[in-house]
Amino acid sequence: MGMLSLWVDESEKGSLLAVGGVLVEWDAVLGIIQQWHQMKVGLGLDPDAEVKWNLPQDHPTRKRLENQARTTRDLAEKAIQTIVSTGMSCIVAVMFDLRQLVWWKRVWSKASVRDFYCEGLRYVLQRAAEEVVERQASGCVVVCDTPGLGKDRFVSGSIRRGPKALEEAYAKWYVEGVEVGPGGRHHHGALKEIGFHPSVLVSDATFHDMLQIADVVVGITRDWVVSVEERKSEAWLVEQMKALGQRFRSRHGYGAPSFWGDGLILWPPLELLRTYLQQSLRS
Repeated sequence: MGMLSLWVDESEKGSLLAVGGVLVEWDAVLGIIQQWHQMKVGLGLDPDAEVKWNLPQDHPTRKRLENQARTTRDLAEKAIQTIVSTGMSCIVAVMFDLRQLVWWKRVWSKASVRDFYCEGLRYVLQRAAEEVVERQASGCVVVCDTPGLGKDRFVSGSIRRGPKALEEAYAKWYVEGVEVGPGGRHHHGALKEIGFHPSVLVSDATFHDMLQIADVVVGITRDWVVSVEERKSEAWLVEQMKALGQRFRSRHGYGAPSFWGDGLILWPPLELLRTYLQQSLRS
């Protein structure tokens, strides 16, 4: 099998940060982008229009949709249908900041849930590395939307912040590894030993369709988890998540559906919230 590619975005709300996106064969990327363009054109958008899960009120794509008598929900539904049809695997780590931030800000004045971006990405990479081994792929290219980790460098344990925090973390994982995924079949060794690209690539979802797809995946996951956590779950959002859930990696997961701990990671585990999330998908 050829090379895989992992496309990563992040989305936060309050004390929650979702990190992840889609894993797909590198040779399939151009075909998926063509499908994504066809989806946009079918909604009256230009092929190069930016698609986001949450479109600001003054965003050109939202205005164009409104001119076509369409809504952002129309776009979201078509985007999810397109993602489901492509056969990509979704992997998202949902990170919660449960620290006493008043105390933490004495240590690190910029402390926020973004402190856990690199750790969330490590969990996603564990699953991608396991896929490389299990599919016997030649390796993996990792492309991230610019994460915005601040201007000041700070490193403490798994927390990494600063303008080059992502690149520095990946360089470390490249030679030291990311430990094992849920199936336990990925060796403890370096990412370079299984063909990962030597450096992470950083781009901008404004100009890249695959990162727009990652934005939709992490965006809906974030909104769904927040809505269930706040006990405000709405039927439309749950239906969209049920549809997208078909594409979450479930090779070594548990529960029903079986992507828990695999394609969808909650950290810390928060068992009660996971129970509510499972119930929402069975409703």
